[in-house]
Amino acid sequence: MSGCDEEQSVLTTELPPTDLDDCLRVRKWWCFLLSSIFTFLAGLLAVLLWRAFAFLCCRKEPELAPNDPKQKEQKASRQGKQDFEGTFMTEAKDWAGELISGQTTTGRILVSRTSSMSWAMG
Repeated sequence: MSGCDEEQSVLTTELPPTDLDDCLRVRKWWCFLLSSIFTFLAGLLAVLLWRAFAFLCCRKEPELAPNDPKQKEQKASRQGKQDFEGTFMTEAKDWAGELISGQTTTGRILVSRTSSMSWAMG
């Protein structure tokens, strides 16, 4: 027997059976299943509560009368902008695109760090 085999046999023969061994013999798969289901439902509940909060609190401004001067100002300011309001994913993709292209200071730092890390790695 080699040195590693002797060491392993000594470790396995000298240790008395413990409560841990008894605990490992009983499989409690249902605990894992229930905790996974609970985690999923808690996440789903958090998302639904966030959406309900956003729906209730972040409503659009009321429409103004056709001849209201405020409405004319809003239309003039909107002509340069799109009427489409982007979703979170659209805005995240735009932000990521700006970062990768280096159009902002943060993007330039990210691009320079990424290139320096790639040069350093290999």
